[in-house]
Amino acid sequence: MSRVAALQLHTLAMSDSRIDHYLSLAAKGGASVVVLGEYVINSFFNDIIKMPKSMIKEQSEQKKSSLLAMANRYNLTIIAPLLQVKGKECKKVVAKFSPQSTKYEEQNILIDYPHWNEAKFYSKKESFGIMSFSVDRIKFGVIFGFEAHFDRIWAEIVAKKIDCVLLPSACALNSSSRWNELLKMRAFTNNVYIVRVNRLGKTKFDDIESEFYGQSMLINPHGEIENSLDSNEGMLMCDIDKKLILQARSIWKFRQKAEALLGLNI
Repeated sequence: MSRVAALQLHTLAMSDSRIDHYLSLAAKGGASVVVLGEYVINSFFNDIIKMPKSMIKEQSEQKKSSLLAMANRYNLTIIAPLLQVKGKECKKVVAKFSPQSTKYEEQNILIDYPHWNEAKFYSKKESFGIMSFSVDRIKFGVIFGFEAHFDRIWAEIVAKKIDCVLLPSACALNSSSRWNELLKMRAFTNNVYIVRVNRLGKTKFDDIESEFYGQSMLINPHGEIENSLDSNEGMLMCDIDKKLILQARSIWKFRQKAEALLGLNI
């Protein structure tokens, strides 16, 4: 059994008091892993594209130092999407801060709609791959919200033998029903847990105000939503049960067949 704390937050202020408060609660509640949503370390994309890169870098660097210190203080593995600025390039990555190490993995597939075009702004990743790591005998994988739409990502989940997918997101525009159905299907057909962590806040797309609605949730390997938050700031504690994962795979056998199709159990 492993416990994950999903933190449903607005973009963090420069002060560390709020994130320190939640990480302290997560540790006291028995969590080993903590996950933040997209654009919580940094401002949302619509503000980022108007910022000097020096300001983007300052946002990221200050929080990187703080999260690494808090990972050590509370003995946690912290998963946090953030932006990396190197020269003229800006990269969208997920970071893993733990007492043992700090690792980064770039987003593979960037959204490219006219009203929200990350692919045009961020540098393109050179090679495909997702972050994975093990805690408490659970194999975790991390993907960004937009990536959940693509079969290539889920083939990588199978190839890496992931048990639980951590999915930071920034979902708005009245999309909650679609996201619920998409993620329930992905959890069921891959027999994995999904911890979806959505941000809070407001933005404008083409002068239309839209709200990031939260609803962070835990979906089990049978494709059922076990627990979720509403649209308010908060923390969702998620128990990841290896026995339930093995039970779902034994009943439905989707994972075994997927591995066979990929030639992983030959």
